[in-house]
Amino acid sequence: MPEGTPNYGIQQSGGTSNVGNQAVGQHARATSHGMHFTVAPATDELLARLMTLLDSHRAELPDEVDDTAEELQDELESPEPDRGVIARTLERLTNMVKPVAPLVETVGELTKAVDSAFGS
Repeated sequence: MPEGTPNYGIQQSGGTSNVGNQAVGQHARATSHGMHFTVAPATDELLARLMTLLDSHRAELPDEVDDTAEELQDELESPEPDRGVIARTLERLTNMVKPVAPLVETVGELTKAVDSAFGS
């Protein structure tokens, strides 16, 4: 890079950034060999436990928790799940279930299982 040319790099304020591959700068290249997600049996079991716990604690939770849980399930079952959508949905679920300790634990375990499946 020629001297005196500003390098602003990448700037992010808050939030979460999940980047599969990224290249920045002159002549930079990013090559991806594909990132695959395979739902582990533990993920299916945790998702089933989550749904059961949601039913058991419905009165303690906001109404939109069901839609959020369904969105997570749909994304996990899609042929090419989007890691960003899953991460954001799990984050929303975590905030919604805070009043119920068993749900917080289950969503935490599910988050770890999903991160592991994506190779983080």
